[in-house]
Amino acid sequence: METILIKGGHIIDPQNNLNSELDIVIEKGKITKIEKNIPPFPNCKVIDASDCIVSPSFTDLHAHLRDPGQTYKEDIKTGSLSAVAGGFTTVVCMPNTIPAIDEPSLVRYVIEKGEEIGLCRVLPTGAVTKGRKGQQLTEMALLKDAGAVYFTDDGAPIIDSNIMRKAMEYAASLGTFIANHCEDTALSKDGIAHEGEIAAALGLPPLPPEAEESMVARDCILSIRTQAPVHICHISTKLAVEIVAWAKAMGANVTAEVTPHHLYLCDDEWLDFHCKAKVSPPLREFEDIEAVRWALSSKIIDFVATDHAPHAHHEKMLDHWSCPPGMIGLQFALPIVLELVRKDYINIVRAVEVLSTEPSKKIGLKPPSIQKGNTAELVIFNPNEPWEVTEDKIFSKSKNTPLLGRKLRGKVKYTFYKGKIVYQDSSKQEFCYD
Repeated sequence: METILIKGGHIIDPQNNLNSELDIVIEKGKITKIEKNIPPFPNCKVIDASDCIVSPSFTDLHAHLRDPGQTYKEDIKTGSLSAVAGGFTTVVCMPNTIPAIDEPSLVRYVIEKGEEIGLCRVLPTGAVTKGRKGQQLTEMALLKDAGAVYFTDDGAPIIDSNIMRKAMEYAASLGTFIANHCEDTALSKDGIAHEGEIAAALGLPPLPPEAEESMVARDCILSIRTQAPVHICHISTKLAVEIVAWAKAMGANVTAEVTPHHLYLCDDEWLDFHCKAKVSPPLREFEDIEAVRWALSSKIIDFVATDHAPHAHHEKMLDHWSCPPGMIGLQFALPIVLELVRKDYINIVRAVEVLSTEPSKKIGLKPPSIQKGNTAELVIFNPNEPWEVTEDKIFSKSKNTPLLGRKLRGKVKYTFYKGKIVYQDSSKQEFCYD
């Protein structure tokens, strides 16, 4: 590996309380020096990080990589490309594949495929119930031994409260947790857009917010009573945030994530009547967006997770009822979180926490940190560089996002994984494989 000198960057590392302009030397993949004003020396590659932040690389605890079974939408290679272009070196993928990841061999398949590609760490979750049908628990112990980092039927809520309670207790006994897609399908049935003025004006079938809120309340109560941990996926309403805040005050072992799109996009995305706005849970009203932003600031919401959900173009061109919900997000998380910094909802340290430190801790990973002796696992990004979201800049197989054609601010310049540069932004984007 080449010797690298990163000069002029501002290091933000919450784990080590670093928040200052320092240079970094990386030799044989390890950080060997962190000091001010290190002069260039022979046989080193110099990276000019002026105007950039250097931080630990990011961890996404909720992404869909569609492998096995739907690789026409995404596969582990293209998902990894999107991840490192967005600054992520750990991606946790969901089990709603075909077949569902409910057997140890499928857990090992995902891990081995990620290691073979070598761009980032790809970690699978295991299904809570067999086939994600909500009826019979999987052998969670065997799945965990194979490498599943937590358990979820994501995309399918666990409706049966008795099954959910048993699953939470089983997962807790293994030192892990259940993450639930909180949706009461009896309430959300046939709904497409958030129940509000936009849905009413466009004649779209409404999806009431209480479909999410009632199940968030149930899961929080189960956590209070059992003391087992539970994680709330993609929280999106003001009342759901208030329920989580109450549950935490009551001593519940509950955590919550929020997606970039629920922090940034409103239900008025439906005004062009295109299914690119269809997502589950739906895009909400501005009051809800404000609530999740402040909840992220106050740590009621623990971190950001992308819910990267690639779909093929022809699927998103179907009618509103038939088209699948979801949008891609791995390359947009950073600029959207930085927008919250610019609007004074959070500071830059909290921005790094919610993308890197906190999600890593949640799954028991040692958070990546910029420390002498550590293997370099970091991201260099320019927080103010504008870029237009165009299809050629998206590395996912799928392009399903309402952000196409819009300008964002905040661009990843380099991503380091296991001591080497795996992504470099240039006129021609470059990736480095093992």
